[in-house]
Amino acid sequence: MTNPTELPGLPPLRRPPLSRRQQARRTIGIVALAVLAVAVVAANFVRVPYVIISPGDATPLTEDVVSVKGVETHEHSGELLFLTVRVSNRDPSVWRWLFAELDSDVTVTKKEAVIGCASYEANAELQNILMLESQDIAKTVALQRLGYDVVEQSSRVVITEVLCDGPSEGLLELGDELVAIESSPVSSLEDVRPLIQAHRPGETITVTVRRDHQEQDVDVRLGKEPRLPTPSSTTEPLPPRGSTLGIVSQQITEEQFPFVIDIDTQRVSGPSAGLAFTLAIIDDLTEGELTGGKRVAVTGSILPDGGVQPVGGVEQKTVAARRSGAALMLVPACPEPVPRNCEAVLARAHAEGMRVVIVETIDDALEALERFGGDPIPPRPTADVAT
Repeated sequence: MTNPTELPGLPPLRRPPLSRRQQARRTIGIVALAVLAVAVVAANFVRVPYVIISPGDATPLTEDVVSVKGVETHEHSGELLFLTVRVSNRDPSVWRWLFAELDSDVTVTKKEAVIGCASYEANAELQNILMLESQDIAKTVALQRLGYDVVEQSSRVVITEVLCDGPSEGLLELGDELVAIESSPVSSLEDVRPLIQAHRPGETITVTVRRDHQEQDVDVRLGKEPRLPTPSSTTEPLPPRGSTLGIVSQQITEEQFPFVIDIDTQRVSGPSAGLAFTLAIIDDLTEGELTGGKRVAVTGSILPDGGVQPVGGVEQKTVAARRSGAALMLVPACPEPVPRNCEAVLARAHAEGMRVVIVETIDDALEALERFGGDPIPPRPTADVAT
């Protein structure tokens, strides 16, 4: 068989040798391709410290989610929707991070800004605690707004943040319940600061916490409180800096309700559906149409006094609300001064025609629904005054 590189009667064809420059270019090309291949593969395995927040669901608060038992309830044609976001529960790969950065409906945030120095597991445990607390507060606010008596049974103090590089980093965890400080019991949030300030910075104190249903003692060396900024014109001496554990804590209260209210959000956690739960309970217990027969999306955590607090992921929640066909969205009010990334500003930027209303309290939310065509609820009961 004839060699394909040879022709009969002619000498064999030979390629001219490569010059040094051509050999160098060829080598560089091969190395570059090899480096690129390694980088592409590595991007699937190398992880970066960011949290990816993407649109979740707009879930109707039907009887499957909020169920009131032992008292008369009412059916409605409208829908209240609670909004969720999808939050990455581990450091994303480089590829996932890059694609998320290119998606206008997705927010990419530094991990430390979302969960501080805590682990994803500890943060998940805390979010579960805050979800249960938001449900109890929602029940309390709704029932008291309708004139029912709610009795406080017990309270506990839970760590909601451990400051990075603070005295407690690596020692105390998110979700730890503060049981005692130096053997003095902690029963309310007001107990914590005096017990810490009784000791000087640099002293080591024993903090008793309940973690995974078991009590344990943790020794923490107290730090100094950060210096607060003072006006440059002041002539007053600066106060001494006190002691700090470097934590943020929250009081969790448990109440006794006059009848059973079950709230089942499956695997959803966090406090941001508190306002939605409150409105859904009020809607179930009152006649008429609180939403005016429309689809209303709601976000915002609820406080025991009926106030509405800001929440995270409002851009993504707005996208979820818009996709669900909601005609109205209730969002928490902006703090003063209004920042560019305020919840209401972000919501309106992504609403695309959906109406967005800002609320500061449960009464603001009820008034907004009434203006939107909803039926008013009975007036708030008032105590009798002797004359």
